[in-house]
Amino acid sequence: MDAQIIYAKKISSQEENTLSPQIMKDHFHTAIEINHILAAEHKRAAYFFIDPLLNSFEAANGFYFGILGCDTIKKMNTYKTGAGPIQAITDAGELIKNDLYDAIFIFGYEPLLSDTRNYGKNGIKKAMEIFEDFTLIQCYDLLARQLCRETNISDDEFHKLADGLFENYSRTFQNKSGTLLNSSRGKILHDLGTDLFCLTDCANPNIDFAGGLIVANHSTAELLNIPNNRRIKVSGSKYSVVKGSPKAVGSITGEGNNLFPHLKDAFLLAQAESKIDIILEFQKKTLLLEAYTCYPPIPIALLLAAGFVSNINEIGDFLKHHEITVTGGMNLARAPWNNPALNGLIAVTEQLVKGHAQYGVVHGNGGIGEAQGITVLEGFHGYESY
Repeated sequence: MDAQIIYAKKISSQEENTLSPQIMKDHFHTAIEINHILAAEHKRAAYFFIDPLLNSFEAANGFYFGILGCDTIKKMNTYKTGAGPIQAITDAGELIKNDLYDAIFIFGYEPLLSDTRNYGKNGIKKAMEIFEDFTLIQCYDLLARQLCRETNISDDEFHKLADGLFENYSRTFQNKSGTLLNSSRGKILHDLGTDLFCLTDCANPNIDFAGGLIVANHSTAELLNIPNNRRIKVSGSKYSVVKGSPKAVGSITGEGNNLFPHLKDAFLLAQAESKIDIILEFQKKTLLLEAYTCYPPIPIALLLAAGFVSNINEIGDFLKHHEITVTGGMNLARAPWNNPALNGLIAVTEQLVKGHAQYGVVHGNGGIGEAQGITVLEGFHGYESY
């Protein structure tokens, strides 16, 4: 029994306190209608939610009861990391395949811009700190340096790779939006304790965002009269987690001949479940890739661990010839905190519905790299070469 995405929608705002409940009700009106139909038909629905940075305790209830109009909820899960959307769609697929539920709603609402205004930058900064003795940027720096050691590259070579990543994201975004961008990565963040990262490297756009997917079984898609060409199959989805600690980043990076082993495991398991050759389909231009681009070591790890390149010295040339995001990356794609992979799932779904490719792969990363996930999506119809 295949899990199918039958709905994907998002909304964002760069002005604080503008995503009012009524605006979100209007924007997600089709999801609200679907929810009412499923309830009337006594379909088994579960509700998953990507936790926001602040006020997460009541966030899921507030959204599903207040915005989507639920009367009762029998199953609700919440997800707390950047890999959470991949974990959610993986769990949704398992529930549907095992005939435990007919539909799963996966939504996120992150009013980061409004919360920054309401609670102050210091309140947000404090909430973002995962470890007592290390800031996030210090953890990123430790991980990057370990990756450099394992791949035997210098700081200058790392900066060149980061330049190449930024140019790759910018080129995709410019092609997509027609907007010309500043070609600079910005100043090096010496004041935050690193000389490896620049201003644009560490992504967490200061916007308000809401978005979601509805994943259903075949009979539910039929009941709702969703056309085949608007259904996207969840062909494979897996995640893997190791211990995350700034004092033991080696458990995350792995070793030179086995980098990010948990990411590799998630990739290979998702690929096996999907029954396709991801690298081959990518080379044939029948597959769209949405790498998680929170900071340079993570997309570098994806390219290496998944086998898009054979070694780190090939990445620079690879980035000149292949788009590794559909959106233009996290800073430009505009989805904050734990929602970038949800934004990526929505964006890739939209492209597959339009027939721009046959397959899509979305990558999720959580914490400082300890949680990794891969989802493979597949269109039910033919596609046009892109």
